[in-house]
Amino acid sequence: MKGALAQALQLLAHGMTPFVTERLRAAYGPEWHRRVATAPNSPPAPPADPDSWDAHTVLLLMWDHWNRAFRHDLTFTERCLVSELREYRNRWAHQQAFTERDTYRCLDSIARLLASVDSPAAASVEELRRESLHRLHDEELVETRPPERDLFTAGVTAVCGIILAVTVLKFFPTGYAWGFAALTVLVFTRLVLKMLQPITVVTGGPRQCSECSRVYYGNVCPYCEPSRPVPQPVPRPEPLPNDSSGPERTAARQTTAGRC
Repeated sequence: MKGALAQALQLLAHGMTPFVTERLRAAYGPEWHRRVATAPNSPPAPPADPDSWDAHTVLLLMWDHWNRAFRHDLTFTERCLVSELREYRNRWAHQQAFTERDTYRCLDSIARLLASVDSPAAASVEELRRESLHRLHDEELVETRPPERDLFTAGVTAVCGIILAVTVLKFFPTGYAWGFAALTVLVFTRLVLKMLQPITVVTGGPRQCSECSRVYYGNVCPYCEPSRPVPQPVPRPEPLPNDSSGPERTAARQTTAGRC
C-alpha cells in the first residue's frame, strides 16, 4: 500500500514541477526563485534545481502562492485537492497507518490533480488507482470464511475413518488389509481437509468493469455484454363484444335453441 503511495507521490512531483515552475516564472519573472524565497511568511526556500523537488515542495509552493500564480489557471476544486494531498503526504511521511480506502482516495486525488494540468504522469497514477480499486473490492466485497460444516463434522468424519481403518486391520488380517487401511486413511483425510478449507463468498455490491471502467451491479457488466434481441410481446386475442343484443349474438342464440 505505502509502496504505491510512494510511487504516486514521486509521479506527482515529476508531473507537477514543470507546471509549477512555469506559473511561478510567469507570476514573479525571471528571478522567481529569489522572490519566492524572500516572500513574507514564506517557508524555507525550495532547492534551486526543480528536478530535485519532492511532492512536499510542490504542494507547499502551490498552496502558499495560489492567489498570485495558480488561481487563474486552476479552480477551487484543485485547491482542495492540494490541501488534501498535503495532509496525506504528511501522514505518509510520519509513517501513519493507511487503510486501502485511504490509499485509493489519495491516488484518485493525485490522478485528478495531474489530469487538471494535462500531465502525462496522470496515466501512470491511474494504473495505480485501478490496482488499489481491485484490492479495495477484494477487501470489502470478498469475504473468506470457514464452511458451515465446521470442526464437529470434521472430527466425526476423522473418527469414522480411524474406526474403519482399525476394523479392517483387526478382522481382515491379510496382506491387502494394510493397503486398504492406508487408502481409507487417505480418503478420510482428504474429506476432513475439504471440510476445513475456507470458502470465498462474494457479497453483493457495486463493481468496476476492467474493460470499460464503468460501475455496475451483478456478475456481468451490461455495458460490455453483447446486445441481445428484445423479445416481442405475444399479441393477446381480442375480447368478444359485450353487447348481447347485437344481431350476430341473437342469431347464434336462435340457432342454438333450434338445435336443442
